[in-house]
Amino acid sequence: MKPIAIDLFCCAGGATKGLQRAGFYVIGVDIEPQPNYCGDEFYQADALTFPLDGADFIWASPPCQGYTSLRHAPGTVGAPKLIHHVRHRMPKDVLWVIENVEDAKREMRDPVLLCGSMFGLDAQGCRLQRHRLFESNFIIMPLECSHDKRPVIGVYGGHARKRAKSAGGRGTRDSWDGGHKDAASEALGINWMTLAEMSEAIPPAYSEYIGHAALWNLEIKRGIALQEAAE
Repeated sequence: MKPIAIDLFCCAGGATKGLQRAGFYVIGVDIEPQPNYCGDEFYQADALTFPLDGADFIWASPPCQGYTSLRHAPGTVGAPKLIHHVRHRMPKDVLWVIENVEDAKREMRDPVLLCGSMFGLDAQGCRLQRHRLFESNFIIMPLECSHDKRPVIGVYGGHARKRAKSAGGRGTRDSWDGGHKDAASEALGINWMTLAEMSEAIPPAYSEYIGHAALWNLEIKRGIALQEAAE
């Protein structure tokens, strides 16, 4: 049987897809209904109270709005900061990862940064950057960003954006072959979500990379357990 991963705050399953590719059976949990969720099982439930029994690995992506530079904007004022609460409920004997935006760095413990350039993610002459931080209780080998001179494609607010100064700046009209959704889908490596869902998603390449690291650590844990049982 495949090892079991629980994806807390799963939304439509960007992280879930990568964990599946790595080799996990993934259970998604979100307080909102997620008709486009791509995982093996889904539960509409509170991620802060959902039982974590039986999991080999736990992924958590608590809401980022309370940590971003836009936290004082209309619609985000008072957004919860849940990283501490999520960390507190992680079982000590289970591998876990907490993901959030760069602005949450002060709240995270020795996080690893991943970037779209590390995985060659791009679309229509623009590279995906999409920096995200990952705190874990196991080793994730860091990678180097590979930022080049191409403009950056940003996927947020239900749009695909190209606003670098080198590409014309903030006044530039975002024009894409096939439209915003096609460009966002290509950049993120996601083809089952709406644009709004992609705006919140983790590229599956990120979670696949971390998923492989988690599986490697699981094998080490099992090997140690077998050795101790034999002794």
